[in-house]
Amino acid sequence: MIQSYPEYDEKDDDAASTKRMTTIQQMIDSIRNLRSEMKLPPSQKLPLLISGDEAECLAAAPYLQQLARVEPVEHVESLEQEAKGSVAPVAIVGDFKLMLKVEIDVKAERERLEKEAARLMGEVKKCEGKLSNERFVSKAPAAVVDVERKRLADFTALLAKVTEQLARLPRE
Repeated sequence: MIQSYPEYDEKDDDAASTKRMTTIQQMIDSIRNLRSEMKLPPSQKLPLLISGDEAECLAAAPYLQQLARVEPVEHVESLEQEAKGSVAPVAIVGDFKLMLKVEIDVKAERERLEKEAARLMGEVKKCEGKLSNERFVSKAPAAVVDVERKRLADFTALLAKVTEQLARLPRE
């Protein structure tokens, strides 16, 4: 408690280790985002398919299992071949491709995505309506108008993502 805080020493920097850990952190974030997109609970352990350098995948596996709650972590040469017919989203982190191996009820997923797309279209229209109103733009504080523009951009990007996911679902 009374010792001085450690001093940073540049010679202790290990660029390769820092790069490796940054990649693992990005993988964990991507897996968590995939879970969120698919509305899967964080507590549920799911199998993960990963393609990329095999040695790096195996080195990252224990971290991914613990911090992203995936099990098992399976290295595959080509995610496209393994995921044939699957509609699960794929995340790309550097040279790695990650996909949660889950069975999807296509009909339920289509309904969920269509409902989300409709909600997002409504939000986009609300934002566009506010921003096209001259009185709102001229009288509202600049910060409020900027927030509304950011909301419009966010909702538009999210709508594009949902529309892309809908397009990837097979027709029944």
